[in-house]
Amino acid sequence: MSLNNLDLNDSQRKALYQLKKRINNKYSIVETLVFGSVARNEAEIGSDLDVLVLTNKGMSHKEKHEIYALVTEVNLEYNTNLSVLIVDKVGWESGLYSVLPIKDEIKRDGVRF
Repeated sequence: MSLNNLDLNDSQRKALYQLKKRINNKYSIVETLVFGSVARNEAEIGSDLDVLVLTNKGMSHKEKHEIYALVTEVNLEYNTNLSVLIVDKVGWESGLYSVLPIKDEIKRDGVRF
């Protein structure tokens, strides 16, 4: 499945690509995925747009804060409601997230972009 299969408006689509571009300019990302109600095409008016940002390495509090600031900038610029989950590859594959139900949900419903 691709973003083209999701019920996204033009602003949401542009915001997703812009967020990925801005994060990639500064950090090493393994992949980005849309998940949650939008990925399942069950979103309602006002639903947030959940995004997993999978990084190559663990990030400091400061680095995560910088990414959240980028998310805020993109949300304001495109009038969107992106909500980001930042997880490093090791944590995703063998850490806490490897045993949480959200990982199964994202593997099942997640849409790469």
